Amino acid sequence: MMTQFKERRQHVRKMGDGLAVLINGKVFPVVDISVSGVSFQGSGHRPGDSIRLTVAALRSLDDSVEALVTIKATEGGIVRGEFAPTAKLMRYIITHLGEVTGAQPAYFR
Repeated sequence: MMTQFKERRQHVRKMGDGLAVLINGKVFPVVDISVSGVSFQGSGHRPGDSIRLTVAALRSLDDSVEALVTIKATEGGIVRGEFAPTAKLMRYIITHLGEVTGAQPAYFR
């Protein structure tokens, strides 16, 4: 019997086009991202784990921000985590979402 995943996210996540997470020198593609969390392709993490990672632009891995993430779920090679928010992280994500959607971010003008 298949169960249907219930969407419980507080913020709508947008595509993580052009982003990756870096963990211990390894690069994992971002599936989607919001100001509250990230989903990325990966494995080896369990719900409840707290990990440090870097969110980076694939075009230039130096264009990045550090983040602390609590793993909430892992399924089918996708890891879902919740950010411990910082102003620098929020600015980075909102700027990225503005670029992806073509919208001017109003938060950090």
